[in-house]
Amino acid sequence: MKIKVSNTIIERFLNGKQTHLILEDDSLNNKDHITLYEDNNEIDAEITAKSKFNNIEECLKIIPYDLFGSSNQEELINEYKNKNNIVAYRLKVDTDNNNIIYSNQELLKLIDESSIEKNTIGFSASDVFILKLKNGEEAVLKTQTLSSRNNLKDEYERIKWLQGKANVPKIYYYKEVNNTKYLLMEKKNGLSAHKTPNFASKIGTTLKDFHNIDIKNCRFKQNSINILYKKAIDNIDLILPEIQEEYPDMSKEDILLFLKENKPQDKVLVHGDYSLPNILIDENGKVGLIDLGDVSISSKYFDFFYLKKSLIRNKKIEELDLILKSYGIDKLDENYMKWIAIVDKALF
Repeated sequence: MKIKVSNTIIERFLNGKQTHLILEDDSLNNKDHITLYEDNNEIDAEITAKSKFNNIEECLKIIPYDLFGSSNQEELINEYKNKNNIVAYRLKVDTDNNNIIYSNQELLKLIDESSIEKNTIGFSASDVFILKLKNGEEAVLKTQTLSSRNNLKDEYERIKWLQGKANVPKIYYYKEVNNTKYLLMEKKNGLSAHKTPNFASKIGTTLKDFHNIDIKNCRFKQNSINILYKKAIDNIDLILPEIQEEYPDMSKEDILLFLKENKPQDKVLVHGDYSLPNILIDENGKVGLIDLGDVSISSKYFDFFYLKKSLIRNKKIEELDLILKSYGIDKLDENYMKWIAIVDKALF
């Protein structure tokens, strides 16, 4: 489908200044491909998320205004104040625009400019580049200019804290320059877990080891059970249609009571996005973890929820029993899994 927009919007997407778009068309869905165009300028994009709201004020409670390319919230509210049904799409745009790197002279002293390649696999709130350091070692560079639930500074702080506690990337450089965040780190060797043989037992024991990390001095609590519960309750009217689409027999009162009575009781350090592409296994069978911006104290079910979703998406759900056995449990508590599934809808 081709959608006409302004050249300004196209340029903002190309330069990483916009990731979300509000459209009147409600027929588009996740994984759909669209083309944004104006005159002779056009870009291809993939929809990676969709959410519906009654009005723009509700939308901005969930999605930061700058992700729509707006310079301030009031500007966006005025633009859409007369629209009662807001459909917000998150788009993934493939571009080789490296200008953001070349504007950081300090960073350029560390890397081989000729080696820069943009990673276009998957969706990330940051732009991701694969490159080499001056000494020839492979590295990953993430850059970010917009607000996001997945803040690059958060990822930097969590990787730094995890040094020596888990097999995570080494950090070479982090800095914020002209409202842009730069994180340069080691490129972990290996393939996504599900692309390697006998991966189930490895990722089960790795998850158990991660959950056993001492949390006594950990200050990362953004996904704690109490905070997740409060987000879901505060936004219940916004997420209710989406919840009832999945659980049609539950009224609003049923959902509120379920959330109150079924909070997971355990407390561990969670990865936050323990999905198969974020678990790398090298040729020696060693497991490394990446994309650590959501590390937090929470329930182990937070990780199992995303892991199960990833197993289903990658057609590997038959491996779940062996993963659980390697972790040390027989089965998952379905009420706790359902609890996470409901509160997750407030984490758009």
